[in-house]
Amino acid sequence: MRLSTGRRPEPAAPELAAPGAPSSEPTAPEPEPAAAAPATYELDGHRLILPRPVDFAAASDVPGRGSEIALEHVRGYLQAKPAVTQVRIEGHFSGPDAQAMSERRALAVARELVRMGVDCKRLYPVGFGDSKPIVDGSTPEGRVQNNRIEVHNVALMGRAIGGMPADGGGRPAGDPCS
Repeated sequence: MRLSTGRRPEPAAPELAAPGAPSSEPTAPEPEPAAAAPATYELDGHRLILPRPVDFAAASDVPGRGSEIALEHVRGYLQAKPAVTQVRIEGHFSGPDAQAMSERRALAVARELVRMGVDCKRLYPVGFGDSKPIVDGSTPEGRVQNNRIEVHNVALMGRAIGGMPADGGGRPAGDPCS
C-alpha cells in the first residue's frame, strides 16, 4: 500500500540539448506581429485634419524636423482615397513678405509630397499670405498660430467640389511637377 503525501509529483526537468542540436520537444509557433491599425482620416468640411502641424523655422520655407508625420498623413490619405483627385495645399503666413512666404511654403510642401511619391497633378499649392488668420495676430503667439499649412479637398473624380475654383481665392504658388 502506497501512502499519499498530499503533494503532487514535480515534473521532470527538461533535458537540455547540445547547442545546435535539434530538439525533440515541439516548439510553440512564433507569435504573428501585430497588424498596424488602419490609419483614420478626419475632415473638417473639406479640410484634412493633420495629426500635427507642418513645422518651419521662423524665416524658412523648408519643412522642418517633425513635419514628416503630417506629410506622411497627407500621402497616406491620398493613397487611401483615389477618388480625391486634387487637394489644395494652402500656405498661410503672418509676418514680413507674408504673401510670398506663404506661396513658397505651400510649394515646398507640395514638392516634398511629390518626392514622397504623390502624383504632382493631385496637388495645387496656393498662398494666402495673412488674409485668413485663425486667431488675433497682434501677438507673437497669435502670429505663430496663423502660420500654417492646410490641406483641402478640391476635386473628386476629376470634378471640382461644389463648382468652386481650385485656388480657393489664394494665389497659385507654382507647379509642383516642375
